[in-house]
Amino acid sequence: MEETIDLSKLFTILKKNMKYLISLPIAFLVLSLVITFVFMTPKYSSSTQVLVNQKETDNQMMSQEIQSNLQLVNTYSEIIKSPRILDKVSKNLKGKYSSKEISGMLTVNNQAQSQILNIAVENESREAATKLANEIANVFSKDVSKIMNVDNVSILSKADTNGNQISPQPLVNSVVGIFLGLIVALTIIFLKEMLDKRIKTEEDVAEILDLPVLGTIQDFSNKKEVN
Repeated sequence: MEETIDLSKLFTILKKNMKYLISLPIAFLVLSLVITFVFMTPKYSSSTQVLVNQKETDNQMMSQEIQSNLQLVNTYSEIIKSPRILDKVSKNLKGKYSSKEISGMLTVNNQAQSQILNIAVENESREAATKLANEIANVFSKDVSKIMNVDNVSILSKADTNGNQISPQPLVNSVVGIFLGLIVALTIIFLKEMLDKRIKTEEDVAEILDLPVLGTIQDFSNKKEVN
């Protein structure tokens, strides 16, 4: 005979342990908010866009030139992240950040099937993220022509001081905290029920011994004696 889950018994167990299902998610929620606002340092992201292209007037060569530039987009991304560019950025900013530090803040990617490069910088300061992104774009646009056969690099959009806060994210952290609280609560309830081998009801006797219950004996130990 296959064992089946008694939903009414399951709900009874959950109801009996409701204190865990309420208190632990709340405790984890409070803990996640404390960690978010007290211990986590805010980080901001600011980005700029550059277009790498050749000045080509021959219409017959235009298509081939575009395809060639698309294939070189990954190369341009690596050039932006190279020590040659980042060392100069660090020098222009009077060594406030080393090239290694800038590299850790920098992300470069491109729009799908385009010659547009997105340069994004993450920093604990909006102003610093903006300044670094713009300086990287400026240095790259000036130096890439000396490195590659490129004579037309345009900065499409400059980074501004309205950079987005990327971390911490209070809403996400709150949801994660509540979810972890529920997981811990359900784990405690499961272990508590699994480790509790006491026989409490007639149903437990019938289930464990596989015998019918013929009768019960009332517990008089808590009743007062009558004179």
